[in-house]
Amino acid sequence: MYLKRKIDMFLDKWKKDADRKPLIVKGPRQIGKTESIRRFATQNYDNVIEINFVEEPKYKNITADGYKADDIIKNISRIDTSKRFVEGKTLIFFDELQEFPEISTALKFFKIDGRFDVICSGSMLGINYRRIESNSVGYKTDYEMFSLDFEEFIWAKGYDSVFIDDMLANMLELAPFNNVMLSVCDSLFMDYCILGGMPAVVREYI
Repeated sequence: MYLKRKIDMFLDKWKKDADRKPLIVKGPRQIGKTESIRRFATQNYDNVIEINFVEEPKYKNITADGYKADDIIKNISRIDTSKRFVEGKTLIFFDELQEFPEISTALKFFKIDGRFDVICSGSMLGINYRRIESNSVGYKTDYEMFSLDFEEFIWAKGYDSVFIDDMLANMLELAPFNNVMLSVCDSLFMDYCILGGMPAVVREYI
């Protein structure tokens, strides 16, 4: 069961931008970064190359010959011959960026090269992010992801935009909810406060 997230809309907008830059998605662990990116990737690309620097530390050597796109692609292909790089149809997904922030230096060269889209994802980047900033400034787009907010929780419960628009309209107009709306929203918000916004917990609850 996939939970609709706000990053879904951001990724769609990013893909439609003809001048899109490599994307870095950062945020705490277990909030759904990888799941959302994988879903977007399978829906929008014929070919997805996923590299996880925690599960596959051998890929930390892919910059041995430099940071240009051709050098990195060559070394990835040497490590795994099954990986195919199809120009214009391939997304390269570097996951667990915090384990190998040096790859961020390559984002500039992937942007200049222009044949492949690149998304990186990382948790707890901390001080390492200063290195990423200095290495790829001007050649990347950042997106910070969080656990589910209340609106995303409402989506998970099956409510559509009409319900949310009605709720927002009352707030903007400072108009009291009717008894039905008040009861429903009170119950939803109490559930959200108790459960929190971690996707695994919300999914199990749903």
